[in-house]
Amino acid sequence: MNKKNQLRQLIAQKNLFIAPGAYDALTARLVEKAGFPAVKLLGNATGASLLGLPDLGFLTLMEVVNHARNVAAAVTIPLMVDTDTGFLNGPLGIIRTVREFERAGVAGISFEDQVSPKKCALIEGATQVVPIEEHVKRIQAAVYAREDKDFVIGTRTDAEESRGLGEAIKRANAYAEAGADIIAIALRWSREKGKREETLSALRRISEEVKAPLTLMFSDEVIKSGNATLDEIRQLNFVMGSCNSVRYTVVKAVAEMLECLKRDWSTQAYDRRMASLKEYNELLGLEDYLELELRFTPGLQR
Repeated sequence: MNKKNQLRQLIAQKNLFIAPGAYDALTARLVEKAGFPAVKLLGNATGASLLGLPDLGFLTLMEVVNHARNVAAAVTIPLMVDTDTGFLNGPLGIIRTVREFERAGVAGISFEDQVSPKKCALIEGATQVVPIEEHVKRIQAAVYAREDKDFVIGTRTDAEESRGLGEAIKRANAYAEAGADIIAIALRWSREKGKREETLSALRRISEEVKAPLTLMFSDEVIKSGNATLDEIRQLNFVMGSCNSVRYTVVKAVAEMLECLKRDWSTQAYDRRMASLKEYNELLGLEDYLELELRFTPGLQR
């Protein structure tokens, strides 16, 4: 079973799984090592990692394609890639985007119905969406473009914030009819504490009215904030959960280590929170590569 088929099977099982958001090959390997069945390459964290810039549409198609190719090759689990609004304008641009990512070895992509240049869905009041007919055509072009029927075409609507939940659900169903395999409705506020009744009401309505497999954005933060429990999310038939926690953890952990290093000229006080060289090399498979070098290099001995 190839990675595209693995991802499609995970979605078809209708049993909630989490695809943590990574931003490079190393963090994707950590996701796989932890035992998750899939990983997602997030646009926000990728832009921060590659460019040191906020999620405001700075990334280009081939920057992300080339990065995704390396990440996909580093893991045995399927990789799904956040492709913003598709990077290139119009349906012909979407066709190229799909084909570039499919040939890069990723299992699927997800793109949103924002206008270009897009903005991070976590910026209050910032997201504006294109007409529904325009994004329907984008999805139809994406479905046409894929060369393997198992390549997953996902999409997200950001319409709830500016146009209400009813419009977002209408769009989700139109996108499903156009051929999207899995759909997310962005609810920026669902990760904020004190929004339990509002969140559960919205999630119930989405579950009842959207006729497609569903991704729950910010799933770990929704649970952490007390707005829904894991059991409640499962009962509402969401298929995939996504989370931003990898990027938040890295920023906090590295910043704290550097504070320690600056203060003490040593990381001794931080040592318990650091991987050893052995653990680091094991993650990268160093011993396996050394064995291969020994096996295939004439006269080499260890």
